[in-house]
Amino acid sequence: MTDDLTLRCACGALTGRLAGRTAKAGTHIVCHCRDCRAFQVAVGRDDPGADRGVNVLQIGPAGLKVTGDMAAIRMSPRGPFRFYAACCGTPIATTMTKPTIPFAGLLTAVLEDPDRLGPVRANVNITGADGSVKHKRIGRVVRAMFANAGSACLRGERKVTPFFDPETGTPVVEPVVIDKERKAEIYRAL
Repeated sequence: MTDDLTLRCACGALTGRLAGRTAKAGTHIVCHCRDCRAFQVAVGRDDPGADRGVNVLQIGPAGLKVTGDMAAIRMSPRGPFRFYAACCGTPIATTMTKPTIPFAGLLTAVLEDPDRLGPVRANVNITGADGSVKHKRIGRVVRAMFANAGSACLRGERKVTPFFDPETGTPVVEPVVIDKERKAEIYRAL
């Protein structure tokens, strides 16, 4: 894939571009974890359900450009940052809490043509009937995540991200931590 991909929020106020080389190096996965699903509900979207999960493209964020206002939440005080469009609540991406690890999980629903990403390479955090958590092809996910982050560091792109200020390393918008009562309400809705 050499052509860039366009992204936009549901109302069109937030737009962006994902470099084709970044998309090609990314890993297309489906995450079935409660937090990824809860993120959807917290910003006003429907729960995709544990069986469907949330489609994510794991990328080094240097190839991602975003124009428009973002907001961010955390599902817990130590949880990852989850960015979304401030205008309409469209989920955008999940990141680490510091830009030192160049990684973002871009939600593929924000892409105008997500089919260009190709097949899903892994399914992660699948909860079984007995409560156990399983993964399908997790090794591929872990290898790709380290390879993408390592390559970004070698290219000098460690702090190139639309989610953090390159000078201070702080998020471009302060994430709001979901309080325990709201989190419990969201989890009951799943």
